[in-house]
Amino acid sequence: MDIEINRKKIKSLRIKVEDGIIKVSAPRNLSDRKINNFIEENLEIIEKLKEDDKRRRRYKNHLFGEKVNFTSEEDLEKIYRRELKKVLDEIFPKYEAMTGLYANSYEIRKMKVRWGTCYPKRGDIKINLYLAERPYEQIEAVVLHELLHLKHLKHDKKFLSACKKYMANYEEIERELKT
Repeated sequence: MDIEINRKKIKSLRIKVEDGIIKVSAPRNLSDRKINNFIEENLEIIEKLKEDDKRRRRYKNHLFGEKVNFTSEEDLEKIYRRELKKVLDEIFPKYEAMTGLYANSYEIRKMKVRWGTCYPKRGDIKINLYLAERPYEQIEAVVLHELLHLKHLKHDKKFLSACKKYMANYEEIERELKT
């Protein structure tokens, strides 16, 4: 079990798992014994975090769902940006024509939590750089989702119905995106 302890100017212990490494953030003056006790007391939670981490990173070092080898994280991001831009330049016009909804602009950004974000008033859409790791149909689903937010602001029945109108297996793809 790889454990990384990082002492910080915080008041309480925190734990997370990233890329298979258990990362503990601890107050600077807390003893090693108390940190080890905290880890022992939270083994069940740590196991759940490890499983979540495995699911989240299932597509790490993939390009459009296919495993690839990269020499560095910097090279990986450049390739992701270049290849995702090419794919988005195909997908956006396809779904804009299909839905009759047009984005004023779209931008590729590194995001930690979301696959995409829509700003309906401005007509701008932001797409997560790491969507390049996912299969093509999942990228299509995100583009469709964000375009439909130009008309439907909430994730209500009308929104879901519109998603399924243009992509019959939308709900299945949406579940895959959450793993």
